[in-house]
Amino acid sequence: MKNVRLYAVLGGLIINFALFLTKLYIGISSGSLTIYCDAVNNLGDTFACGISVFGFIMIKRLGEKQSDRAQSLCTFVISLLIAATGIYFVYNGLERLMYPIPVRSSSRYLTVLCITIGIKICLGFMFRAVNRKAPSPVIKALALDSFLDCFITLAAIMSLVLISKVNYAVDGIFAIITGSAVSVSAIKNIISETKYLINN
Repeated sequence: MKNVRLYAVLGGLIINFALFLTKLYIGISSGSLTIYCDAVNNLGDTFACGISVFGFIMIKRLGEKQSDRAQSLCTFVISLLIAATGIYFVYNGLERLMYPIPVRSSSRYLTVLCITIGIKICLGFMFRAVNRKAPSPVIKALALDSFLDCFITLAAIMSLVLISKVNYAVDGIFAIITGSAVSVSAIKNIISETKYLINN
């Protein structure tokens, strides 16, 4: 069962890194801040999976007694990364509002982004299935984050569509909204895991 967790986060690491490279290319090519921030979010997910891999390897060495504490610590670090990513979104969104630049929309970019949403949904269900077989707060956090990422990418798509109809300043607004939502969710996890680590 423990190996299932390890293989799941290894798969998540590879998939998230591939999504990061894809969205980074689209973000740079289109000039869209929201897509670029979404790419950075996937990079954060890649690091989160990397930390989880390290955590599960350490759990094997520490034994069951320290397992819950080690997983809680991993969840805490993952939440810190997600919160930092959200704050990064907000900062860049405010900067884009002050210094807007033209953004180029493309049906090809929109199609690829829609595919990445499908991949993230599948990844979320995979983490959820693994969590049912071998419950873990780390896997649960990664599953929730995968589903939240779908909304971030959806916001990026909406931003790219609206930019051609309204103006490119909307890109900054979407970055601020998604950044705020991501940060609030992560901070809640940080508070929860901090309480657990202090009391145990």
